[in-house]
Amino acid sequence: MAPSRARNAYLATAVASAPPERLLTMLYDAVVNNIVVAEEALETKDYFTLNERLCRSEEIVLELQNTLKPELWSGGPALMSIYTYIYRLLVRGNVHRDAGALSEARKLLEPLQDAWHTAADKVLAERAGDHGNDLAASA
Repeated sequence: MAPSRARNAYLATAVASAPPERLLTMLYDAVVNNIVVAEEALETKDYFTLNERLCRSEEIVLELQNTLKPELWSGGPALMSIYTYIYRLLVRGNVHRDAGALSEARKLLEPLQDAWHTAADKVLAERAGDHGNDLAASA
């Protein structure tokens, strides 16, 4: 199997088997990574990679928007506004080759990325603790 096919197969399996909490963190990891690569591509004037990575980033932010249910929690509308702003920054960074817009988008996403990782770790640890209690009770 070619390396890119093997990588794609691995990623597909990782996504398919990931709990919902990890899917969200995987999206954040991917969007931040794509922006970092795009920033490097802009510095080296690799406009093909810049466009490719920013288009991927835009798609991820749209997916984050589409899956957000702002009516379910008080912070939802604010997070939707942040996603909308980040999307605009990514488009501006791509169309105008604006390093400042890319940097701002990344700096807005990184604390969210960290927060979602922390939340996912907590949920997964609690779930693992619950399963441990279930096993102990059934013994």
